[in-house]
Amino acid sequence: MTSNSVREDTIKAVLGKVFRLYVQSQCYHWNVEGPNFRSLHAMFETQYQTLSGFNDAVAERLRVLGIKAPESLDELLALSNTAQDTTARTADEMLATHCAGFQSFNDALRDAIQVLADVRDDGTVAVMSNILEWSEKEHWMMSASRQAG
Repeated sequence: MTSNSVREDTIKAVLGKVFRLYVQSQCYHWNVEGPNFRSLHAMFETQYQTLSGFNDAVAERLRVLGIKAPESLDELLALSNTAQDTTARTADEMLATHCAGFQSFNDALRDAIQVLADVRDDGTVAVMSNILEWSEKEHWMMSASRQAG
């Protein structure tokens, strides 16, 4: 596999993961209920808005590199690994599922950053590092909110 195909596969895999978290955040925003409704509703909204911007940043990075971004919902869904989706019905389930999703995303970003650093794609490393910084903080905040008082 060439370094260009490794780079393309790595960036597209991250795009799929960003898209998956974006959709999950949007769905949780719509459906959360319970005593923490207002704070969770607002948190999920902030997340899906931020993740939407990251979708754009990653897809545009592909274009900067001369690579076609996904051109259909089917392509995005294939990249997003929706087979992992589980339905969360309660606010606690949503938060637990989302924490796990963010942890998985953070791990994937760290792996992608290493791969991209190895092929000397400093521009994409910078984009991914910014996303990771935000995502780690979101994961921390959600994890802290799940702790027993």
